Amino acid sequence: MTSFQVEIEALKGFKSLISRDSVVLADWIDENHHCNWTGISCDPLSNRVVSISLLEKQLKGEISPFLGNISSLQVLDLSSNSFTGMIPSQLGHCLELIELVLYDNLLSGSIPRELGYLSNLQLLDLGENRLNGSIPDSICNCTSLEALGVIENILTGMIPSCISSLANLQILTAYANKLDGSIPLSIGKLRYLQTLDLSQNQLSGVIPSEIGSLLELQYLQLMENQIVGNIPRELGLCEKLVYLNLYTNQLNGSIPSQLGDLLNLQMLQLHGNRLSSTIPPSLSKCKSLTRLGLSGNELNGQIPPELGNLRSLESLTLHSNSLSGKIPASLMDLTNLTYFSLSFNSLEGEIPKNIGSLHNLKRLVWSNNRLEGPVPREIGNLSQLFRLNLARNRFSGPIPSEISKLSFLQGLYLGENFLEGQIPEKISEAKQLVELQLQLNRLTGPIPDDLSKLEWLSYLDLHGNNLNGSIPRNLGNLNRLSKLDLSHNHLTGSIPGTMLEAMKNMQIYMNLSNNVLSGSIPEELGGLEMVQALDMSNNNLSGSIPITLRGCKNLMLLDLSGNKLSNRIPA
Repeated sequence: MTSFQVEIEALKGFKSLISRDSVVLADWIDENHHCNWTGISCDPLSNRVVSISLLEKQLKGEISPFLGNISSLQVLDLSSNSFTGMIPSQLGHCLELIELVLYDNLLSGSIPRELGYLSNLQLLDLGENRLNGSIPDSICNCTSLEALGVIENILTGMIPSCISSLANLQILTAYANKLDGSIPLSIGKLRYLQTLDLSQNQLSGVIPSEIGSLLELQYLQLMENQIVGNIPRELGLCEKLVYLNLYTNQLNGSIPSQLGDLLNLQMLQLHGNRLSSTIPPSLSKCKSLTRLGLSGNELNGQIPPELGNLRSLESLTLHSNSLSGKIPASLMDLTNLTYFSLSFNSLEGEIPKNIGSLHNLKRLVWSNNRLEGPVPREIGNLSQLFRLNLARNRFSGPIPSEISKLSFLQGLYLGENFLEGQIPEKISEAKQLVELQLQLNRLTGPIPDDLSKLEWLSYLDLHGNNLNGSIPRNLGNLNRLSKLDLSHNHLTGSIPGTMLEAMKNMQIYMNLSNNVLSGSIPEELGGLEMVQALDMSNNNLSGSIPITLRGCKNLMLLDLSGNKLSNRIPA
């Protein structure tokens, strides 16, 4: 059989294992020259098949082992199809292969060790399949490899220590597998490496200081593993680094000041470790940073004012540490910030008055600190804000009416402070509000009628204040409400039956306890078929418990104690 016949038979063998419902290979027939078949390219001089490229063709079936007979094959790209079964070991016979791309299929089984025969291979991408077993040591024989990708499989075992043999490797991606063991020290010999992504595995041990030898490295992603020890200061030598993501590991010790030498760094995410130093001011030299994530560590000391020099920063997350001192006014110069989180620290002092300059801010989360003084009116200038959380601090004074200018605001959390005065009527102009939490303050006056205009509101918590007056009847217009807590205030008058009538189809938790509400329980209560919890205890309610209460079929909690009711709860 001539080499042409061998190739044609191999291609026919490939087609025979493809599901019949595929029309993509309809022109693979004897009447057409095989070099003109869809996806096939031949050498113009010899007419030998050099490329099979069938990416994104919705092909189903198994990959034929007969492809191993096409000795001239240089490119095999079957990515983004639905191939099943195993990778044929016979592909190891295609010694001319330069690119083998089987990315995004449904292949299973192990990576054939025979692929180690492919000494001309430059690109091997087996990512997004269902491959198991370990990465075979034989891969280290593919010394021409420039890119190796095995992402999102079920690979186990260790990264081969012989990986240093792949002297031309520029890209190594193996994220989202179950690889374990340590990162081999020999990885420091891959001097052309630009991308190293071993994230979302079960790697342990330390980050080798030898990685500092990778002077071409741009992307280092080791997040979501079980890596321990210190962050090596040698990483500061990788001056081309753009992304450094080490979050969600078990790293301890300090943040090396040498990271400030990474002038090209755009993303530094170290959150979710056990780092216990101060924040090095040298990070302010990383002028290209757009994301700085240091949350969920044990960092202490003050926030360096120098961080205000990071003018490109879009996300600054320092929450859940042990930081103290005041919020530096210089941070208000970070006018590109969209997310700014300082919650769960021990920060004190007032909010800097120039906070209004953060005009791109979408999420401001500074809860659970010791911040004090007034909530500044300038917050009304943060026109893009959709989440404002200043809860559990020591703020005093009134709620600024300027909050009403925040037309995109969905969540307003000011609970557990010392805020005084009335709830601003104009708050209803923040029409996108979904959650309004003002609980456990010292607010006085009535509940504004206009709250009923917040048609998206699902969570209204005003408990633990000094609010008086009656419950507004038109709260029933809030037909998306799932929690209404008005307890522990000084509310008087009767419970509006019209409000309950309007809420009859709402799956709601309602707490009106510990007020001075009087009159009888409205009959309309029985219409609340979806109500899950109802607490009206410790009021001055009188009369009988309405028999209609039987209609509350989903009620799991009911408390009417501490009133002057004359009969028992109906069975």
